[in-house]
Amino acid sequence: MKLALSSIALAVAGVCSPVMAAQLQGQVTDPQGAPIVGAQVSIDGGPRTMTNSQGQYQLTVADNSHVHLHVSDDNFKHVDQDLQITTGVIKQDVSLKQAIMENIVVTASPLARSALESTTPISVLTEDQLKLNIEPTLGDTLEKLPGVQASHFGAGASRPIIRGMGGPRVQVLENGLSVGDASTVSADHAVTTEAASAQQIEILRGPGTLLYGNGAIGGVVNVVDKRYHEAPVDGVSGQLGTRYDTASNGRTFNGDIDGGNGQFNWHLDGTHRVTDDVDIPGNAIVDMPETHGKLDNSSLKLDDYAAGVGYTADTGFVSVSGARTESNYGIPGRGEADAADITIDLKKTAWQLHSGLLDPFAGFSKLRFDAGYTDYQHSEEEDGVAGTTFFNKQSEARLSLNNNPWGEWQGTMGLHMVHRDFSVEGEEALTPNSKTDTLAAFIVQERKVGDFRFELGGRIEHYRLAPEGMILETINGEQNYQAEDLVDNDLTLSAGMVWDFAPSYNLGLSFTRAQRSPTAEELYSFGPHDATQSFEIGSQFTIVNGQIMTDSGNNDKEIANNIDLTLRKLEGAWTGSLSMAYNRVNNFYYEKNTGLIASDIVGADPEGDLPVYQFTQGDAELYSLEAQATIPFNDNWSLDMFSDYTRGKLVDGGNLPLMPPMRIGSTLNYDQQQWHAEIAAIGYGKQTDTAENETETAGYALANAAVTYRLYTNSGDMLLYVKANNLLNQEARPHTSLLKDYAPLMGRNLMFGVTYNF
Repeated sequence: MKLALSSIALAVAGVCSPVMAAQLQGQVTDPQGAPIVGAQVSIDGGPRTMTNSQGQYQLTVADNSHVHLHVSDDNFKHVDQDLQITTGVIKQDVSLKQAIMENIVVTASPLARSALESTTPISVLTEDQLKLNIEPTLGDTLEKLPGVQASHFGAGASRPIIRGMGGPRVQVLENGLSVGDASTVSADHAVTTEAASAQQIEILRGPGTLLYGNGAIGGVVNVVDKRYHEAPVDGVSGQLGTRYDTASNGRTFNGDIDGGNGQFNWHLDGTHRVTDDVDIPGNAIVDMPETHGKLDNSSLKLDDYAAGVGYTADTGFVSVSGARTESNYGIPGRGEADAADITIDLKKTAWQLHSGLLDPFAGFSKLRFDAGYTDYQHSEEEDGVAGTTFFNKQSEARLSLNNNPWGEWQGTMGLHMVHRDFSVEGEEALTPNSKTDTLAAFIVQERKVGDFRFELGGRIEHYRLAPEGMILETINGEQNYQAEDLVDNDLTLSAGMVWDFAPSYNLGLSFTRAQRSPTAEELYSFGPHDATQSFEIGSQFTIVNGQIMTDSGNNDKEIANNIDLTLRKLEGAWTGSLSMAYNRVNNFYYEKNTGLIASDIVGADPEGDLPVYQFTQGDAELYSLEAQATIPFNDNWSLDMFSDYTRGKLVDGGNLPLMPPMRIGSTLNYDQQQWHAEIAAIGYGKQTDTAENETETAGYALANAAVTYRLYTNSGDMLLYVKANNLLNQEARPHTSLLKDYAPLMGRNLMFGVTYNF
């Protein structure tokens, strides 16, 4: 189906006759009149280009049209201009003002806005920042960003948590397409995207992510790599890097290379990472001295490599890439005598197609088609013997059209399709095999009026979940269970505004109403799961005196009503932002510790002491606060500060589980020519707002430091760095981790690395 849709889309685009065109050209300069090289110049919803060595640009646009010109550069404030195009050659020069805050274009934003122009908070980790912050897992890489923490499930599996939401509510993407793994199913399943090959990582908070649908009600993490190109590639460039970590004896090698002749282009990248069991301060398990100093079964081995080819022209582009991921990592245990070591052996093959056509037909400035296919599996092994294997085959396609202005409104619209075939084989087949299909239509439009920019969007999604039958092991023996198909129509509506109310300030405000249908894991899970040290039960079952009642629970969709307010100060003696959000989620799914153990419901069983967790629904409220600021003291010294807090509670009383505590952090920076040095501290508060049968977590503080030196040569530049995490060797047990009582965070770790760009 995906190949047919791709062929139809490209064929239709190819036979459409382009409209008559005019030439828009000019020069982009700084306040002193010097040309800005490499600035991005685009027509909203249409063509884009980069300025040349003289700061000059040229775009082909439709005759007799009204367009919105957008000019951006990472080091300058973006400029928007409304232009009335006539015919022939139109001259438009642009001057950009210096910006202190980062101002990077976010590709996952429906209208490709920057973090400073968004109606909701957005964070971006750039390629340079990633070099210092890359960790073996995506969650650990991102967790120091405001509003983002991590699930911390051993060395190989840690998923990002945004404003207290994780799992199936946070969509993880590669180049705008789902990673297609099983990381939403359980915390022990790794996210199969590699930050070492990323060009930037984008984090969009809140439910207003209309392009990405049912799994994005809490936010989106988009990993942008270099595996495809929309602009021409001329020549060869790349990078090579290596790093050593003392606390895990970790060795990482990565590299990528791009080449092209201005039309055809190609790409290769790869990452190899090996670690031993990690060093920890104190005991892994309290009162068990035999677990002192080392976290057993926390080693990791990963190989990730990819290749891509593409073609670019003045009228569009097309690119195909393939990637392979193989990983093997341990899951720390509970310290039981003679317990088997549990490891995850993971393999994934993924293909992506990206294509676009400019001015495909009258009234529309760009047609884009993106598609992906993923073949994923992982085995959960006990002492090297596979007991349970998870399979996920997923196809995805998105067709979008950017419209020329309808009156004063312009934006994007399209169709989005996902097919997921998920199955489990073996001893711990705790969810039934299932097929999930979604088909959605979306539209996002914006209008600029003076100092205001308004944005409206909507998405309607048809959702169908078709589970197969399963056998339940209960206290009364085996029961055959067959659930009915779940069919829903989910509607998401959003409205937002950005107000540039003063030269150095803007205010973003957004309202979103989003619906999410439950997953098979939330509805039908039933069985022991050694990796998470729990016996899991879905919401479709009810426990009455140890008896399991089927199809007696709820399967209502979640309905989130969210308001988000963001104030930004863009320049002056200090810069920063303050974000406040309130999210009322009706029918919120969460895992409740029932206080039972497995033997209470299944009788005599080797897993009889595992605690029973059940997916339960309740109306919930989440309050979030995020603040960050940068204070430059002079040309060399500056101070970065941030704080975040999320409060999650049930409307009828009680707290949501696994809520992150309040954090406060600061970083003192020193910059002198090629040198950079920093020292940082992050304090994590004690978490006492706990759910039923959930233990409290002590607060802790982590001190970090880094020194970098950049060496420039005729053939490229080299970055050398030394970094230290947890300098004071503090014991840290994150409240967001299901393994907090068995697996503290890594102790003092020194990292030595070098990256060469050519």
